[in-house]
Amino acid sequence: MYPDARNSPSKGKAKQADAQNWHSHWWDFHPLADNLQRPVAWSNASTIFTPHPSQPLILGRSFSSSKQFLIVSPDQILNNPAAYEPPNVITVSSNDHWLFAYFPGRDCDGVGCLWQRGYTIDKWNIRDYWACERGAGIVNAVFVSAEREWVTCPDGSTTRLAQCGPLTPVSNPTLLTVTQAHQLNVYFLRTYASGVKSLTCPLVQACYTAENMSQVAHDPPRGPKTSRLCSAASFGFIFHDRTRLAESVFMVAMRSRRYPLSDTLRAASDNSHDLGLSLDNQLDERPPLLDWNSYQEEQTIELCEVKLRFDGLCMSVLTAPLSPIYHPAPCLTNFMFVSVPGSKPDTSTSPKASPMKDKQPQRGQLELPMTYLVASFLDFEEYASLPKSRIVAYSIVKVIPPNSKIPWAARLVGDRSLSPRILTVVAPGSLSVAMRKATVVVAMTNPGGALARGAAKPKEIPVGNLFALQLPDLSDDPDCDHPSILAPVNRMSSDCPLSIFTSPNKLLACAVSMLQTSVYILPRARITSGSKDTLHQLPLAQALTVALQSRRSTADISHILSLPSTPATMLHDTLFGTLTSYEVNARLGTANSFSMVDVMGAAVEIYRARARWTQNEDEKERYLMLSRNALNVCSVSACSAAFENCKESEGYDLEPVWQLISLSTWVIAFLEDLMKECVFLADLADPTPNTSLNSNEVMPKQEPMDDNPFLRNWLTSPSQQVTNQSPHSVSLDTPILLHLVHPLFLLNLRAVVFHVSSFHQYLTSMTAKRENSQFARDTMLDLVDSSGLDLKVLEDILSSAIPEASAIPVEEVMASFAEGHPVPAQHEQLKKTIRSLTTSSAIDRPRLFIKSSDLVDGFANLSVSDHPVGDDPGMDVVTKGRLLTQKPGLLCLRCGGRSQIGGEVIVAGHSSPRWKIWERMWAARCICGGSWVNGNI
Repeated sequence: MYPDARNSPSKGKAKQADAQNWHSHWWDFHPLADNLQRPVAWSNASTIFTPHPSQPLILGRSFSSSKQFLIVSPDQILNNPAAYEPPNVITVSSNDHWLFAYFPGRDCDGVGCLWQRGYTIDKWNIRDYWACERGAGIVNAVFVSAEREWVTCPDGSTTRLAQCGPLTPVSNPTLLTVTQAHQLNVYFLRTYASGVKSLTCPLVQACYTAENMSQVAHDPPRGPKTSRLCSAASFGFIFHDRTRLAESVFMVAMRSRRYPLSDTLRAASDNSHDLGLSLDNQLDERPPLLDWNSYQEEQTIELCEVKLRFDGLCMSVLTAPLSPIYHPAPCLTNFMFVSVPGSKPDTSTSPKASPMKDKQPQRGQLELPMTYLVASFLDFEEYASLPKSRIVAYSIVKVIPPNSKIPWAARLVGDRSLSPRILTVVAPGSLSVAMRKATVVVAMTNPGGALARGAAKPKEIPVGNLFALQLPDLSDDPDCDHPSILAPVNRMSSDCPLSIFTSPNKLLACAVSMLQTSVYILPRARITSGSKDTLHQLPLAQALTVALQSRRSTADISHILSLPSTPATMLHDTLFGTLTSYEVNARLGTANSFSMVDVMGAAVEIYRARARWTQNEDEKERYLMLSRNALNVCSVSACSAAFENCKESEGYDLEPVWQLISLSTWVIAFLEDLMKECVFLADLADPTPNTSLNSNEVMPKQEPMDDNPFLRNWLTSPSQQVTNQSPHSVSLDTPILLHLVHPLFLLNLRAVVFHVSSFHQYLTSMTAKRENSQFARDTMLDLVDSSGLDLKVLEDILSSAIPEASAIPVEEVMASFAEGHPVPAQHEQLKKTIRSLTTSSAIDRPRLFIKSSDLVDGFANLSVSDHPVGDDPGMDVVTKGRLLTQKPGLLCLRCGGRSQIGGEVIVAGHSSPRWKIWERMWAARCICGGSWVNGNI
């Protein structure tokens, strides 16, 4: 009856074994069965939206910064926050302009709210909100987008996929929602109307609804004692078929539960306390006892085909229910659609005439678009052990039956048991268009594991892994790794994720549980750096190319490249692969929606993120120097565009004269830094090579030693002898020198020098008639005269260097771009340009190195290297003017610069339209391409 005490473990050993291991329990995963919802959305501007844990609010966080903000809820919720729950639905549009959330009510109607974004990503204004009756709450929502997704091809070129989803050309936005009453609501805002319109159509019966038709209220289906409510829904947008003009259709999948009717419960409750009637009458009028076994989740997934049409005048909705999918598993935890586009026709084998007539080769067999429905289940059985996980996949195939009533069929193509691991959440994975390979990412938790031993115990331990499963058979992707899921030691198994959302470039995922929000690295292909011809096939290079083409944030890419586990060579390979795709598109005539300056803007973010994570001080300073120079590349391009906008036939628009002087001041300061580097290389270079030093470094000539013992002792100090370097040793690989050898950067530099020189000559030739004009003219003259630069001679030298810089092989030019500094193949051309600059009258060395402010402060404060250009926190990163402390400003999340653009430029009662046009170019994005947030100056 009792176990033998001799064979049973001792209490001390049992406790010791428990202390060395951790175990999961079935109640840790029961929130998944209870359908508890904590949604999460990750916008293309890299903003993560999550619900507040207990209040009806939405929290926003800019990844990967610490910038957090609140989304203002409607007044109806703010006036009575206790009556509403945190939102259970959050969705954001693909263009990051619209946000929607639904707040369920506590014993009251829920509220759906639509926000519109301002210029900054943390500014959201309420556009409209509306009430949703009880029993008709929203369970899922999605914005319809007309944007076609960009993808990369094996040769490095980029192309757009076919249209996926319906087209709504005259409405922005168009929002689709599924309610608990099994209804589809279409909310849309006409570009010429002020209010939000809506269409309602049931999903459990065939229906047609249009704008010009009167809306009929469709009662939710009800049984005699129960109510069927939709508990979860998923949208599936199908790629258009290239072989024929197919209608724009999409699918809706629903899972339902049965609940007691509110009036039945109320009658049972009222009669139980009514003692005034006889027992016989009370029993006759009381409803039958509730059968709680019938009030559970249904074991079917309902499907419905939806057609959203626009005939040029009105929008209409057509729904057609399909045969449901039956699955015996009791608890559905996740289900979603995955669409795979069809293959493009091969033009090389496309016949020009009839193949039978001309004996030409047959056209290659085209593969039609595929759509899969992936669902995961948990079976708790008797609640005595861990639940068993299972994942299935159905292909949604278009068929033409004889009666033509059901055009789609669901076929089981994948079924896999994952026990003893427990699947928690599912997210769409990567899509390989060339191989027509689609994957889904699943998070699987281990049933238990060992705790770390030793004195230094980690704060987090791995409790599971992320896996990429191939469709349709749901097998593990052999090309992908399995990143670990980490959890705090104090709650290793008690806080499983409830929802997950992937980052804009499918590299990271944000998972939300009941207690925390975590960011995971998604499985990636195990591809290492190869030859230069294949670098464009690297996953990070492809992701960066598509992100730049799609105008999406690159924050998740920068985060991956900044991790200590990522080798430093991967930065070069990623940028080089992106440039290869850019060159391939230019060679094939494909329009690039991004420029090389945009790539350099992304490099600003990558270098700054790398500097933030590295522990080595020398490496950190190197990455910061690369980041500053990359931002200078963007600034030179922006300054040149500003002068070009303000240029007139005979000169320049003088209404924004002080703004142009601010730009000229920055350009002159940048040129001074560049010329100082050139002077160091020219004056300190020893014509005889020194083999003891790096070939890219130069040493000073042996000059007569000064009588100052401090200088003599410093130059002969042991530290200098150990390092074997001069205090002024300068490398040809200095990032700022890239402006003199890279063809594009050299063109931009020559252009901005030309504009500053022309602007200076234009002001000099004018006769000042007013005091303001006299001040502006004198300021510009003093600026150029004190710089020690002859801009006209400098422009001529830069112009003569452009043909030779363009003659350098393209691969070497791309390598210098990816490295962020000149490469050895460019050193000879760089030396020639430096020699031309330093031996001409372009540089006046005393004026270049000695400024009046230095003479006032004294000789001891002289320095050969001034404060780096672009590091002044009081300078506007866009206009290069001074920031005003009493005026609100903007903060760039990419480069960290601040700006106050958007103000009126008024001179003598007139505004400057040319300058305003240039300023509006940077209203939504910084000159580096980063997003703005509100920031106090």
